[in-house]
Amino acid sequence: MLWLFAQVWVWLIVALALGVLAGWLFWARPLRRRVAELEASRGQAAPPSRSAA
Repeated sequence: MLWLFAQVWVWLIVALALGVLAGWLFWARPLRRRVAELEASRGQAAPPSRSAA
């Protein structure tokens, strides 16, 4: 029965990874592209990224 418990956890981790990847591909990536287009159309550069202090 332990094999079933382990298998369920493996599939949960795989599903989580696929969900994160799909979210990044279909939501975050196009949003970043749109922000870059809007900044370019306004003639502004992207703000400098914060460095870890």
